[in-house]
Amino acid sequence: MFCKKCGAALPSHGFICTSCGAMMSSEQIAEQKKFIKEQENKRTEVNLLSDRYSKEPINRDYRVKKESKLLGILFILLVIIFLIIIAILKVM
Repeated sequence: MFCKKCGAALPSHGFICTSCGAMMSSEQIAEQKKFIKEQENKRTEVNLLSDRYSKEPINRDYRVKKESKLLGILFILLVIIFLIIIAILKVM
């Protein structure tokens, strides 16, 4: 969406143009609220202030975090298995 007053791209969150400070029209606000609800249903990552107030959308690759999380879980499981084996050997 674009501002009807200055023509700048409107932010994905909020109802005020970041370029000229004009309020969105009622149709734009309704569309914005619909977009926000759709995004909340899909959202899995943190919404940063830099995303909120930047003029250009910031695209991040969150696959790296998911891979790191999987490696972390695997490491913790290996440590737990190692500790269980040590405890069993001490008992014997």
